[in-house]
Amino acid sequence: MAQLKVRQLDEDVAVALKRRAASRGVSLEAEVRSTLATSVSLRRAAFERRVRALRAASGRPGTRALDSARSIRRERDAKG
Repeated sequence: MAQLKVRQLDEDVAVALKRRAASRGVSLEAEVRSTLATSVSLRRAAFERRVRALRAASGRPGTRALDSARSIRRERDAKG
């Protein structure tokens, strides 16, 4: 497991984390671990949703929607 030391943390953030830890009955360290893990997980899930949406909008690799050669040929043919 990695260790992390956070310097110059805003006092309001530290107090909020301590209060949240106390209300949940866990240590400050456990609360910080949980908060960081949740943050990373949510960002990863959001990224995966964006990737899926982009893939759905553009088609799958190898399909006509992504065939760049066809697109280039169509543009050249249109110009005459």
